[in-house]
Amino acid sequence: MKTFFSENGMNIVKLYINQIAMTVFGLMVISAASQNDTLLLLASILSVFIYLVIIYSMMWDEGAKASSVTLRAEDAGVKKIKTPLLIVLFGSLLNIIIYSVYTILQIYVSVNNLTEGAAYDYGYMMEVIIKVTNSIYMGFEALLFADNVVMRTPFYYFFITLIPLFVVGIAAYYLGASEISIMRKLGFKTKHKSTSRINYDKNKK
Repeated sequence: MKTFFSENGMNIVKLYINQIAMTVFGLMVISAASQNDTLLLLASILSVFIYLVIIYSMMWDEGAKASSVTLRAEDAGVKKIKTPLLIVLFGSLLNIIIYSVYTILQIYVSVNNLTEGAAYDYGYMMEVIIKVTNSIYMGFEALLFADNVVMRTPFYYFFITLIPLFVVGIAAYYLGASEISIMRKLGFKTKHKSTSRINYDKNKK
């Protein structure tokens, strides 16, 4: 695990930086579109798309770097899945902890039919924090849970918003480590040169 953090610690930090940047971007876009439900939904779709493109690009580049530096043939297949899974997991750990606290508070408030008290207040505070950090998904939440009631949003919804990050992050790293570039196939130039191409160039010299 020490080796993992030494090799991927900065990638985990980058995930948090990207989330902070997209939170600010999402708040600006959502605020501008908040007067119209359709625009609000479109703003969320655009924001999520941009976020996932950023994550894809970052994770693909890291996978491509690993393909020629740290991946050995005998364990490459495992590391292509395990490494990005751990990167995304630790890069989402703070979110998972906050969602878990909210889940406990929501269940407690619901079971005891509370409308006031410390648990209710803390639950409301956690919900506000989550909605701010999840601003890019606000359009979907407004569409699915229209009632503006405190702790109305089901706890599982916030966990669901993590799925695109895991899917795109793991898939992008795997494709990068396998030197499969969707962008290159579409005709776009990429900064990374494949290992096979590098070896060819060396032999040519």
